[in-house]
Amino acid sequence: MDLPIKFPSDAEVIAEEVTRFRALSAEEQVRTLDEMVRLYYFLTDHADRPDAVARFADEEEYRGRTAIEQFVARHDRP
Repeated sequence: MDLPIKFPSDAEVIAEEVTRFRALSAEEQVRTLDEMVRLYYFLTDHADRPDAVARFADEEEYRGRTAIEQFVARHDRP
């Protein structure tokens, strides 16, 4: 189906987020990471199913690592 609007690819979204993060000062970067960690612990402490939150976080971490490994494998020069 040809839609009249263009949705950004995952790579484009990630690149934009990386650019925004890198533009922050070191203190703002640490604050942002701290907020992410606090949110994770808030969700695990208050969720009806904290195991589901932990499992989701683990799956996201695995997908991120896999994407990086695939990227390196594609661009690794002998």
